[in-house]
Amino acid sequence: MNYDIFDEQYYLSQYPWVKPAIDAGIVKSGLEHFEKFGQAAGLTKVSRYFDEATYLANNPELAPFVRTVNPNAPFATGLDHFIQFGYEEGRTRVSPEYDETFYLANNRYLLPFIQNGTFKDGYQHFVKFGAKERRFGTSFFETEYLKKNPDIVPFVNSGTFTTGREHYMKFGQFEPSRSATFVGTSGNDIVPGIGTENVEIIGVKVSVEYAYGARSYDSGGSNEFDTLIGGIGRDKFVLGDYQLFARNLPSPLAELYIGPGFATIQNFTKGQDSIQFFGSLAHYILFPINNNRDLAIQTERFDTVAVIEGGGNLSLNLLPGSSPTKFLLG
Repeated sequence: MNYDIFDEQYYLSQYPWVKPAIDAGIVKSGLEHFEKFGQAAGLTKVSRYFDEATYLANNPELAPFVRTVNPNAPFATGLDHFIQFGYEEGRTRVSPEYDETFYLANNRYLLPFIQNGTFKDGYQHFVKFGAKERRFGTSFFETEYLKKNPDIVPFVNSGTFTTGREHYMKFGQFEPSRSATFVGTSGNDIVPGIGTENVEIIGVKVSVEYAYGARSYDSGGSNEFDTLIGGIGRDKFVLGDYQLFARNLPSPLAELYIGPGFATIQNFTKGQDSIQFFGSLAHYILFPINNNRDLAIQTERFDTVAVIEGGGNLSLNLLPGSSPTKFLLG
């Protein structure tokens, strides 16, 4: 059995009646309680990054072997199977808070360590190290959401919400005062924006520089061909920005998709959505392509940075909120 995913603090927050047993010396820890009693009793909330329903939905062949479905089955829960076999088998579709494909694309340096057996998969690295290092488990910009919404941090810390993303999906996306950002990696990505209110969509790799508390663009979009998909909310598609700290780019001027590569923007709604650029409008050219079906956006150097699908007839205007370093069209 492997208990790498077990999170002592989270387990105790979900099952507070275990703490008195520890204080009384009946068990030494939450993990000991789970091993001796909780696992067989069907307790499943052992990690922010394991969800019983998600695991069973993504592994439907397990249903006959789980006692919640079949009283005579050998496993108490899907988690029981995961701890005994699934983790070692490399089953990674275990939670809405983790996406194996995204995590590996966003942490490409891990691939040799997986190939040589240091880690079985990205999920093993994530639960042992990545989550503590504040690495993204999904395209949701978790760190920035919590930074912008400090009022929900206590509820995440206490286990009321597994993550800021869970809060956003259940409540935040419906609250006009909140916004969320969805990001890509340094490769080719499809990044959908999810939410009914304010959503920001970025196709490149982004992180937070903690020394400055500011956003850092870790890839510039060169040689990236990303698809940014708007939703039903007010979407902002980011093609440029100004960053206080430049980690991997030559300057703090994050002008994205310069050189080979561009972003394809889908589901853009004029009057509701916007596109953010670095610099000034005079440095860009917008014109219809593909028999006037789509709208191309080029720099003054004739470098295509984006194509708006279905936008051939759009006439975009400068929007309020523009500044000397960046501007919005919509």
